[in-house]
Amino acid sequence: MSVDLEATLPRPLTLATVMDAAQGTLAELLGLDAAPRLRLLADRRYEQGRRLSEGRQVDRAELRSTVIGESVDHEVDAISHSVHYEVDVSGGNDTVWMMVIHHLSEAGGGVEAVLSPSRTCVGVVTATALALAVASSAGGEFVDEQIGMLRPRSSDPAHVIAATRLPPGSDDFVSACERYLRQFSHLNGWPRSLSMP
Repeated sequence: MSVDLEATLPRPLTLATVMDAAQGTLAELLGLDAAPRLRLLADRRYEQGRRLSEGRQVDRAELRSTVIGESVDHEVDAISHSVHYEVDVSGGNDTVWMMVIHHLSEAGGGVEAVLSPSRTCVGVVTATALALAVASSAGGEFVDEQIGMLRPRSSDPAHVIAATRLPPGSDDFVSACERYLRQFSHLNGWPRSLSMP
């Protein structure tokens, strides 16, 4: 089962806006005062699924100066203007791939962020927070066609946050991620793994 979550970007955002909003959204979804720090990494390299390079952490200055979702001249290949990052959750090994895709006009145009998590409770909840943060910050839509947490589905990020956030509790972060996903009984206990070892 594919578990990508998406957010449309009708207007551009800085990476600083994305990461700050994601941090706050993650804590809000889980009913926590604070969530573990999210780190944005660039230039990781893989070969046949094995990580060859850790890449580099994007520093605060680069987060503030890098904009995603700007319009692209469609005379050139829009795919070459797509960007890829990874978001790591501090204190663990879970990661979320974030790709910002500029669609060609013949494919409907527009820009979207696609979030692909590790298939763990921590990974999926972190990807959910990222997608909701991007959609909310850009005035876009939250797209959850592959997991289908809410029934009926909703593309309004504010509605999804209000309908799914946990009340404040005494859980640690990993337990809160599990509790968040277990509220969707139709997922039948998926994902089974809580976090990456």
